[in-house]
Amino acid sequence: MKMKLFLVALSVVVLSISQTQAAFVAAVDLDPVDGPQSLHPNFSFGGDTTAASDSTASFAVGLPPHQSLFGGNGSALGDTYIMSYTPGTDADNFFPASGDLLGSTTGFGTELASGVLGGGSDSYKVYITVPASGNISATSNFTVTGDGAPVVLAAVDLNDGGTGADADAGPAFVGGANNAWFLLGTVDLTAGTTYTVTQDATANTFVSQRLAGVMWEAQTAIPEPTSLALIGLGGMAMLLVNRRRSN
Repeated sequence: MKMKLFLVALSVVVLSISQTQAAFVAAVDLDPVDGPQSLHPNFSFGGDTTAASDSTASFAVGLPPHQSLFGGNGSALGDTYIMSYTPGTDADNFFPASGDLLGSTTGFGTELASGVLGGGSDSYKVYITVPASGNISATSNFTVTGDGAPVVLAAVDLNDGGTGADADAGPAFVGGANNAWFLLGTVDLTAGTTYTVTQDATANTFVSQRLAGVMWEAQTAIPEPTSLALIGLGGMAMLLVNRRRSN
């Protein structure tokens, strides 16, 4: 009887751990108010861009207090932002359940969470979010790296309505990338390898582009090492039960 109770308890623990859900979210500017920027450690400028301005936040779910970036001081090349992610090194920090809305904190949007634990070698959906905007005067190119060919989206319009219709019946614009998570694509990633999302503007203007955050979310349920260890213990326990019965 004691052995049966042990196996039941072990199964519950294994299932609860293997069903943990998470994603890695990086807000580009972690300063929640106007003032000195606190750029995310995984963020960098590319090309000949070395600075950008901060602006209003995106209200996409899962973001910590933050602001967004716009424009830049690029001259020969388009204003360029780069955000990186290393599965297994960058810890999961957003915990939606399967089917949760990856939209706005107001409760509107279209993308749904996978509900899968991140950090391992897996296929990942990669999202971006920007605040509501009507004054971006250029489009942005996105390049998402993975183990295969990069995913490239050219000339993306990040103004309100450019990536999706308004889903919020209230005053806030929530649609596509504006105040919600917009899917750039799905890539295969290997734990311990660093990958990037690069955003570069098609023209250098005062508000050439905007970016508030990037998210990587795993898609395949893979047991983490702790779960595998517990499963192994469960197998050993079952062997002990069979041995006792045979004796």
